[in-house]
Amino acid sequence: MSLRCIFLLALALSASFLCGCISSDELASSKETDRGVSLVASTVPLGHFSKMVGGDRVQVDVLVPPGTNPHTFEPSPSKLVKVENADIYVKNGAGLEIWMDRIMRANEDMLVVDSSSGVDLIESTDAGDHDHDVNLGDHGVHEDILTADPHIWLSPQNAMIIVDNICDGLIEVDPENADIYRKNRDDYLDELAELDRDLNSTFSEMDRKEFIVLHPSWGYFARDYGLVQVAILEEEKEPGPRYLAEIVEVAREKNLTTIFVDKNFNPKSAEIIAEEIDGRVVPLDPLAEDYAANMRHVGQEIAESLKG
Repeated sequence: MSLRCIFLLALALSASFLCGCISSDELASSKETDRGVSLVASTVPLGHFSKMVGGDRVQVDVLVPPGTNPHTFEPSPSKLVKVENADIYVKNGAGLEIWMDRIMRANEDMLVVDSSSGVDLIESTDAGDHDHDVNLGDHGVHEDILTADPHIWLSPQNAMIIVDNICDGLIEVDPENADIYRKNRDDYLDELAELDRDLNSTFSEMDRKEFIVLHPSWGYFARDYGLVQVAILEEEKEPGPRYLAEIVEVAREKNLTTIFVDKNFNPKSAEIIAEEIDGRVVPLDPLAEDYAANMRHVGQEIAESLKG
């Protein structure tokens, strides 16, 4: 056998030996690195925030599909499979995920990020006691219940906190790419800060502050910009005739002619009131994916209603 053949044989044997020395843990780690981070978010907006921070490093799945009401959602077996394989779960918090125990049972090892951590939650036994939320039930129609408003993402100022929380979670599960996550976060925070400034400029010039909504989703938005939402529904309940009459009275008193309706809710009550006050019903989407564009649209619609 020639020296060249002996050398090549020795080289091949050495390579085989080195491959055999690589542990299964190291191979698994390499595979994990290749696939990036698997993240599941409760809602479309949280998924959008996660994509903005994670970029190409993160595979994002959303638990509650577009067009589905998260208040009444129940996770299907196929959705739970996504959770079982996740490295990190981003929940809304503030009481939105009444089904969270099923998520936790599906994967006890994943990191759970609570988006509401650090958010100043709106809590009240009677929303009428809160400066930015008028509960027309103060006429005694409904009982007072202590709750926290879970619609935290519908505030650009809260969104900045949520984005920070997501970034911290991604760094915890994937510290090697911390600089990427921080850079993406900072770029997106700049965009959100600009959005907040623009909305603040729009509403600071408005003399009228009240806007009427079917479902009280916009309390945090109202708080950000010194507005007052007047809500028709309470605790997902359809109002009775007497309550509808009281809402009509308040709408006329405050000259409110636009009723904003979340796309996931039956607009029947809003349409009845709109007919009584010769007003209009305008749909808003609290769960749209392009957050900044959607919030600008919401701001334009509400601002237009305040000019009437």
